[in-house]
Amino acid sequence: MNFFSRLRYVHHAFLASLAGIAGMLLLRFAVPGGNTVAAQKPSLTAVPFEVGERLTYNVSWKVFDAGIATMTLAERTTFQNEDAYRINATVLSTGIVSALFKVVDVFESFFHVKDLCSRRITKNVQEGQRHHETVVTFDAKAHLARMEDRDLNRPDLPLKRTESPLSTCVQDVISALYVIRTKPLRIGELVQFPINDGGRTFDVTVEVQAQEDVRTPAGTFEAFRLEPKVFDGLFKSKGRLFVWLTTDAIRRPVQLKAKMNIGTITASLTHADRIPVRARQQPKL
Repeated sequence: MNFFSRLRYVHHAFLASLAGIAGMLLLRFAVPGGNTVAAQKPSLTAVPFEVGERLTYNVSWKVFDAGIATMTLAERTTFQNEDAYRINATVLSTGIVSALFKVVDVFESFFHVKDLCSRRITKNVQEGQRHHETVVTFDAKAHLARMEDRDLNRPDLPLKRTESPLSTCVQDVISALYVIRTKPLRIGELVQFPINDGGRTFDVTVEVQAQEDVRTPAGTFEAFRLEPKVFDGLFKSKGRLFVWLTTDAIRRPVQLKAKMNIGTITASLTHADRIPVRARQQPKL
């Protein structure tokens, strides 16, 4: 694999890993003693995150700075006549990586305020010469995930549409990160849950491995280390993914590491701040 191919693979792997932060960590209380339990629809009275929260990460591969990622809980709004949160997430390449293989990826997710189930995710992905927009809508009543994909470089091509079955409550790869933050974590637990990214629904197991200090550009945090078992399943490549969530009530995701044969990709928190919150409004359906 030449240098350019490695850079391209790094960005694809990181995007999968960033999605994995969300998609692999979610949903419900697990029982102690190493048992595995299936996920259920969450029932909540309070959440640890606030509208306007913005998390910024530096992405590195070996000794190279590779990109910047952000996740923002932008607003509480009305979506499909329901009260919903809207999340924006971005991944932007930087430095030499951007010069050789530009990445500008933008995600938007809506999830229900009451049950925290995902309603829709939109992915605008620009990687090198590739530029696609994918919209996945989750229809809980019909038990279907409906995906539409268009090549933005070829507007003359027809829109691709597919459908796949899903359980009543699923998370997309962005909203799931916020759901896991609503749950207590105990070392030694295993949690199993479904996640759908527009195709087949995968049951993914997350192991809560340890409690340790994590040093990032934003500071040093006491955090739980979790390992979502996502490779050879949701992701077809080989490797291991680790995520650190703070042990306080906020459960802020402060670091991610994806260990693969090309080396370790790390996303470390650099800033946690708030954006101005605009008035609630109805999004375009």
